[in-house]
Amino acid sequence: MLLICGAGLRARPCLEADHSVCSNRPTSFKASRIAILVFFLLATFSFGGTKEDIEQVNRNVLDLQRQFWDLGKELQNTTIAVNETVKKLQGSNEEVRDNQAALNAKLESILNQLQAINEKLNETNRRIKDLESSGVRGSGMSNPGSAAPAADQNPDSNPGSVEPTLPSRNETIAGSPDEQQLFRGATAQYSKGEFEQALRGFQDLLDQYPNSRLADDAQYMIGESYYGMKEYVDAVTEYDHVIKRYPDSDRVPGARLKKAFSLTALGKKGQAVVELQQIVQRYPSSKEAQIARQRLAELGLD
Repeated sequence: MLLICGAGLRARPCLEADHSVCSNRPTSFKASRIAILVFFLLATFSFGGTKEDIEQVNRNVLDLQRQFWDLGKELQNTTIAVNETVKKLQGSNEEVRDNQAALNAKLESILNQLQAINEKLNETNRRIKDLESSGVRGSGMSNPGSAAPAADQNPDSNPGSVEPTLPSRNETIAGSPDEQQLFRGATAQYSKGEFEQALRGFQDLLDQYPNSRLADDAQYMIGESYYGMKEYVDAVTEYDHVIKRYPDSDRVPGARLKKAFSLTALGKKGQAVVELQQIVQRYPSSKEAQIARQRLAELGLD
């Protein structure tokens, strides 16, 4: 073995007492020792084996050892940092899983609410069907096929009475004589159940006198004519024209009521209920509101 000290460089063989220890060292370890010995010998011969040269070699060896330990420590720190990063990532994954669980719970709550609403709608539809099957269909809303009753009279009244559509206006019809003549002629045809001819008459009045004071009445009666012919889709459209084109007309409550009747005939009971509720809210003191309340009560929605 090569020993380095302040006095110089010397080598001694492995003693017999330690021979078992020496022989147990790994071959690579021995080889490295031999290489260092050769290096030192060469260095000694190269530089003349001076004390300063040997001390320089010793310093170089110590410097290499320090670098080795520094690298080992840096590797250890890097391993710790990697482990901490892995832990953070695992924590992030747990947070994501928690958020996902919260979202799933919220989604389940929404689905339960939707199911409850759907059950309520089904129950409402069932009650409507029960009312219809039990014969509670005396009003115009549940018997839209009859001749159109007056919008400002109870739809349970005699559906054959057509004149109440314009209950008291025949004697006080506004507009010029020509307008009045067109309106009275169309109303007479409507009273006879000649709905197509009546419709054409009311439409002629609108075409010839679009700004007539009878325009809202004529538009309303066009809807009534379609209603009388059981053409409920067209009736809804014409009643909507009254509501949108003549919002200040006294025909609007009646148009909304008859629109609700038409929607019921088309099987759109939900929309019909909305119209009935609008009548009650907007025109609470009107006869149309009274009829609307009656129908909502029959449906259990008062």
